Amino acid sequence: RTGERHPPTTQAGPAVVVRPEKTRTPIATMSVRPSTLPPLQDMPPAGGFRKVDLTRAFPERGPKGWQLWAGSILAISYGFYQVGRCNKERNQQKMQERKIRYALAPILQAEADREYMERELVNLRKEAEIMKGVEGWVVGANPYYSGKWMPRSINQLDRSLK
Repeated sequence: RTGERHPPTTQAGPAVVVRPEKTRTPIATMSVRPSTLPPLQDMPPAGGFRKVDLTRAFPERGPKGWQLWAGSILAISYGFYQVGRCNKERNQQKMQERKIRYALAPILQAEADREYMERELVNLRKEAEIMKGVEGWVVGANPYYSGKWMPRSINQLDRSLK
């Protein structure tokens, strides 16, 4: 039956239904509608429900997007700075090596010329000794005279004569 209130059961365990003795209810009271009773409705507690704490339910999972972008831009910028700095240092090192080579080039050329002259004198002595019996042979003269000086293209093969 709708609208009737039943007293709560205070016993532990299964509910026990107690039947009152059969009494006859007058018909006049049976026609009373239950609308005179206050309605039963769930209502929030006074002051409302407490707030739901969402920060514990959804913890932060790492840095924010703008922090990732800022970190990436900083790392890339630092990398480009290091590359540029190393390029400048390497260019300065190459320039110094080039200057040293330019300064040493005349000394090295003079030494190479001196070695060439020593080899040439040894070769001329050998040529004079080998061709001493041939008439009209001029020691050191090139039969393929072109009008300009050219060093001999074949180096001394015997390094022990050096």
